[in-house]
Amino acid sequence: MAVPAPLGTEDRTARLTLRRPDAWRREDSAQADLRVTGDDVVLTVRSRPSDRTIAEEHTSLLERLPGSVDGLRLIGSDPWTATGAPARLVEYVRPDEGGDVAGAHLLFVTGRHRVDLTIERPLADMLATDELVFAVLDTVRATEPAPSRVQRDLEALPDPAPAPEVDGHRIGTEALGTLRSLAGRRWNPTLLRTAAGRELIDVGLVGRLGTLPESTQTLLGPWEGDAQPITLEQRLPDGRTTRLQAWSETVVDGPDGTDETGAVVTGLSAERVVAVMAGRLGIGPAWTFPFRTRSLRADLLGRRTGGGDSAPDLPAALAEADPRLARFWAAPWTVSTLQRPGKPAPIVIVHAEGQGFARVGRTEAGETAFSTDSPANVYRSLVRALLA
Repeated sequence: MAVPAPLGTEDRTARLTLRRPDAWRREDSAQADLRVTGDDVVLTVRSRPSDRTIAEEHTSLLERLPGSVDGLRLIGSDPWTATGAPARLVEYVRPDEGGDVAGAHLLFVTGRHRVDLTIERPLADMLATDELVFAVLDTVRATEPAPSRVQRDLEALPDPAPAPEVDGHRIGTEALGTLRSLAGRRWNPTLLRTAAGRELIDVGLVGRLGTLPESTQTLLGPWEGDAQPITLEQRLPDGRTTRLQAWSETVVDGPDGTDETGAVVTGLSAERVVAVMAGRLGIGPAWTFPFRTRSLRADLLGRRTGGGDSAPDLPAALAEADPRLARFWAAPWTVSTLQRPGKPAPIVIVHAEGQGFARVGRTEAGETAFSTDSPANVYRSLVRALLA
């Protein structure tokens, strides 16, 4: 992998060494062993005595992190093998006054100490800085190397945080259609004579004389042209379907776009839409290991992702040969389709309860690619769709 900037400078503490770009600057900090900043990236190293195992320290970190900042979401957790000591890499996203922040937290233990290295940067720069951040992480070495034994049973991981609520105006399907027809207007007195118009007045989206408040005009702005939304459609384990659509910062959240209960209409920043979709997808820490099987019969997988009264069984020979796939297949599924404007093929992601994520790929000669994917990579798909 090509590194965007040469890692020409070595930094050393009592517990580790690392390499980073020359342009980053070391800062004095009484609260950290090391603090380095540059290119909107902040790297911090802290350590303290500990004789606990990596599993114990990792479990403690996952319990503590979500409560440290309101709205923080854990988006991934993986074993890390490059440091020369037992380690875990935890990724998270947290709100901040200047915009959401993406963090990578490398935790390792030596038997005598616990070491925490965090690298934070703006979420909007996550994709652009990924290569550099992981290149720096790859250079981290413990100065007190400790053997990392293979663990047959990894520690339990917490359930993902619930999705943030989408607050806004709940309106029926006809009222939503009428609202969209108002794009580009400031006043429409005929609204007073229709049930849909009166509904819009009752919820405050339209004034009593048919005028459009400034907040409603802001909502209508993205609908004035022919812009297409980013759409997340989901089929839940109980058979219900949901749809969340985002046109710039105008969001429509409804059961499936045709349900009589209507939808919620509101304005959200792109970062808030990422947070809501991440919650809907169930993104959180999950161990990710590959299936032995790389593809499945298209008709079999299509029936499983399509819902219905009864899911097809995985062929016995396949289940015996690939126990991980068998466990994934047997768990309740949430099937999510992310459609992006200008992209002919949607991203199809399966979340199996308690088992993690898999991505549905291309179909060729009657076989459809089906492979596990980490929650952090799924999160990056959202960032690419909404913030890139």
